[in-house]
Amino acid sequence: MNLLFRLKKDIPNFYSIEDAKEFFTTILHNRDNNYFYHVKKLQQIEPNDIIYFAYDGYIVAKGVFTGEIFENFDRVGGGKYTQGHQLTNIQIINANKKLNYKIVSTRTKYLDNKDIIKEVYRVLNDKLDIYPDELNKDKDFSEGNSEKVYVNRYERDKKAREACLNHFGYNCQICEFNFEDTYGNIGRNSIHVHHIIPLHKIGKSYKVNPIKDLIPVCPNCHLILHKKNAPTIDKLKKYFKNKNRKRK
Repeated sequence: MNLLFRLKKDIPNFYSIEDAKEFFTTILHNRDNNYFYHVKKLQQIEPNDIIYFAYDGYIVAKGVFTGEIFENFDRVGGGKYTQGHQLTNIQIINANKKLNYKIVSTRTKYLDNKDIIKEVYRVLNDKLDIYPDELNKDKDFSEGNSEKVYVNRYERDKKAREACLNHFGYNCQICEFNFEDTYGNIGRNSIHVHHIIPLHKIGKSYKVNPIKDLIPVCPNCHLILHKKNAPTIDKLKKYFKNKNRKRK
């Protein structure tokens, strides 16, 4: 389940929004191998879920959750913050809209109801390309059931994603980019999964075929595939093949 985490203000290294962004771009990676430390274990989040981070009411960053350290070990400068939540695909967000604290009232807020989801995407709707696989709930392989938030939100099953990746692997099926090859261990098992036929065109619940209906793609190719008048997957593949030929 995706999560909104509100960062504390006025503590060392967190005196401003720019300090918070610097934490995610430089400090987190260099100091703690992309582990974000907190006092508690996250109860409802699973690998590949999204954590959004807010400072002073503004969402400043997001990352893909990959796993936790549960041991109470002594961490230099850590004090009580001993629960480590590892992130990958960290992105800085320059949101101009402020969160309504009456809706997202606590520091740790799971995106588990319509009001909270709507509030988060109200803030993000002009700042992010929201991919369908970032908005998910656990069901079987049945998908559909759209409801209007600020993007069409669809129920998705992580089992379908896993079945797709078990078949294709973690290389982008368009440009062949692999996160682990580029970033090392921190990039292992990182990739987006794209619906070949958009759910809004199907318009009803259906039994998803993880091999025929889904395809692993990198974030760059995924962004292009979700643009208006986007090329087909085959055309985008041909573009990369022709580009690679010219380089040789």
